[in-house]
Amino acid sequence: MKETEVKLDDEGFEEVESGEKQAGSNRPDMRVVQADRDRDGNVVYSNVGGMWRNISKNGNEFYTLRIGQLKLLVFPNDRK
Repeated sequence: MKETEVKLDDEGFEEVESGEKQAGSNRPDMRVVQADRDRDGNVVYSNVGGMWRNISKNGNEFYTLRIGQLKLLVFPNDRK
């Protein structure tokens, strides 16, 4: 896969705090889990992060993905 650098400043993506959430509520819109097995072979899911939906100042939707201390921005792949 070829890596390319994309300038997001040109598209107006800027992370802003959403006013929709209640104070003190930082529950993710989507959870990120890791599947593992216990001693008996049963599937165990460990919480490793979450995804939060954001809207930029220009009205573009994107997600913030956090896994531990890693923070990534996730954008829809709608370029053709």
